[in-house]
Amino acid sequence: MFQNTIISDDLSIYNFLKQLSFDFYLTKPQLRHLENIMNAMISKGYNDKVSDIAELAPSKYRTSITRFFSNSNWNEKLLERALKAYIIELIWAKSRESKQPIYFIIDDTISENTKPSSKTKNPIEKCSFHNSHLKGKNVYGHQIVVSLLSCDGLVLPYSIDIYDKEYMSKIELTQKLITTLPKPENKGYVLADSCYSCKDIFNASEKAGYSYIGALKTYRVIFPYGHERLGIKLHKFATLLKIEDFDLVTVKDKQYYIYNYVGNLKDRKNVSIVF
Repeated sequence: MFQNTIISDDLSIYNFLKQLSFDFYLTKPQLRHLENIMNAMISKGYNDKVSDIAELAPSKYRTSITRFFSNSNWNEKLLERALKAYIIELIWAKSRESKQPIYFIIDDTISENTKPSSKTKNPIEKCSFHNSHLKGKNVYGHQIVVSLLSCDGLVLPYSIDIYDKEYMSKIELTQKLITTLPKPENKGYVLADSCYSCKDIFNASEKAGYSYIGALKTYRVIFPYGHERLGIKLHKFATLLKIEDFDLVTVKDKQYYIYNYVGNLKDRKNVSIVF
C-alpha cells in the first residue's frame, strides 16, 4: 500500500474509485496511479509538484507517473460525470431524509503563479492575468471556479473548473453547471457573490427550480417609492435611509439592524434586497 498512508486498506481510495465505477473507464494501472496521486496530495511533504508524487509513491510506480500524465489515454469527462452523479445521490438522499433545502454554492479564486519571462517557450497552459479583489490588482495565474452542494450540514465538492476566458465566460460556465442539477427534493437555493448576480444566472436558477441568493454590486439600480420611473443606485439609496427605517432582528443570539427592499431590479422583478 502507499507509503505513510493514513487510510487503511479496507477504506482505501482505490476501493472508493471502484465504487464510482472508475474501473469501467480506466485500466487497473491507471486506477493505481490515480490513487497514488490522491494519496500524495494528503501526505506530509507534498508541495504541489509531480516530483513529490513520484517520491511519495511506491517504487514500482515512480518511473511511470510522468508518463501517466503526458501519454495515458483516458477521458476525464466520464470520470467527472460519475463523481457528480455520486455527489448528487448523497446530497439528494440527505434532503429527502432531513426535509432540508439544497444549496448550490459557486465561487472563484486565483491560484497565483510566477509571471513567465518573455523568452519562455512553453508557458503554463491556461495561465493569464486576472483581477484579484483580494490584492486589488491584476495577478498572473489560473482562475478556478469551484461549486459545492450542501444540505443539513453535509457539504461536498461538485465541480472544479479552470476558467478559460477564450472558451467560456464565468457566467456561461455557471449557467451550464446549474443546468446539470436535478430539481431539489424540497427547496433549493443558488448562493453566489456579486459578480454572478445577473439576469442570466437568475433565469437559469429559476428554470432549474432554485431560488437565487447573492450579493449585489452597489451600483445596481432599484425602483423604490419615489424613484419608480428612473430608479436609484443602491449606494445612493442607502444614504437616504434613516434609523427608523430599519428593523431589529435576532440571528443566533446576535442582533442586527436591517432594511428589506422588496421590488424590482432593472433586469429582475419582485426581488428582496437586505441592507
